[in-house]
Amino acid sequence: MHISTVGDIAPNPSPYTPPLGEIITVAHTKGGAGKTTLTFNLAYSLAGCGARVLVVDLDQQTGQSAFIGDHEVGSQRDVGAVLLGQASLDDAVIVAVHPNLDVLPADELSIGAAGEQIDDLDVSERFHDLFDEARKRWDIVLVDTAGYQSRLVSAALRRSNGVIVPMVPEAGPVTELPTILNTIRAAAESYQQPEVYGVIKLRIWGSSVYRRVAEEQIKTITDEYGVPLFRNKVPEDARFGEAHLVGLPVGAYQASARSAVAYRHVAYELIQLRDWHFAVPDGL
Repeated sequence: MHISTVGDIAPNPSPYTPPLGEIITVAHTKGGAGKTTLTFNLAYSLAGCGARVLVVDLDQQTGQSAFIGDHEVGSQRDVGAVLLGQASLDDAVIVAVHPNLDVLPADELSIGAAGEQIDDLDVSERFHDLFDEARKRWDIVLVDTAGYQSRLVSAALRRSNGVIVPMVPEAGPVTELPTILNTIRAAAESYQQPEVYGVIKLRIWGSSVYRRVAEEQIKTITDEYGVPLFRNKVPEDARFGEAHLVGLPVGAYQASARSAVAYRHVAYELIQLRDWHFAVPDGL
């Protein structure tokens, strides 16, 4: 096992540049679609390219807590407490979980309460203020959401620049793809945002006819909706599972693992698609 060191991570851009301020929601209407692992592994890879990244956990299942090590999360030090007016952003953010990567975690009880009150004027304004402040301080904010439609997910979509949709090439997740794309489209028609930055295929293993048919269905749906389908896809290998068990992004657990390399290439592809200024290897 190889644990990556700080030397494996690209430094912040120099000289200092103002934060890019991109907010990207990772969304799917089905649980178990890979949102949480995609969010943190992509965040780690983007941080490795020099981006200042914040992960925001808006999922009541608090999946991002698996990646924050020994840091304690309580109902007074999480995103829910910020939305309820019980804590400031600085109180709740866990700084430098990995180089260039901060996390705003969730506590099950407080994020649940905040979700129930998201239509209240005070909570809605704090949600707006939270995203505005995050834009000013981080280059990229990746928002992990619940695997079902909710007012909290809708609020995140309305305030995001873009959306990334994880997609496992299996029958269940594929049938949900039009639903999430219609949800995003409705938000965009009402609020002029967000844009679908792309669909990313995850948990690729084997080469069965079943999987190939599912991938063809994904391609057909993305073409029909006119949304990008990422060229790079992420395999599910043994190192990926081991990394999750010990609470690390796979790139920090073993940088040479196939899944770690794939996540880096997904990050590079996103940077190139959006024409961001972060460092990517030549020749991609």
